[in-house]
Amino acid sequence: MPANTVQRNKSGIKISLLPDFALIGENMASLDEEVKNCLDRNDLRLVIDFELVPYIDSEGLEKLLEYYNQIRRKGGSLEIFNPNPLCNEILNITRISDYIDIYFHLEKAGGNSYEGR
Repeated sequence: MPANTVQRNKSGIKISLLPDFALIGENMASLDEEVKNCLDRNDLRLVIDFELVPYIDSEGLEKLLEYYNQIRRKGGSLEIFNPNPLCNEILNITRISDYIDIYFHLEKAGGNSYEGR
């Protein structure tokens, strides 16, 4: 089985990350690494594109809040783009959407293409 991958795109001052896997506990290492790399480079305006994310569990939600807090402490922002209906419902029911903005129009979320696509 191929490793979980995260495509990365820089558009202006925003970095878009496109994970191709469910955001569940055992899958989060590659997204953790990309977010850490962004923080290390002071790329502090992040968009996580949920286009290829089929599901998110409680550990994935905790990670999103961890990313949000790390980025906010450094003066940045985190947004979510294009969650499927299930993920959107989970994000709203758990009130993650009270902290992290969710967009369905790419120009509002700030990206336009991905490396390798």
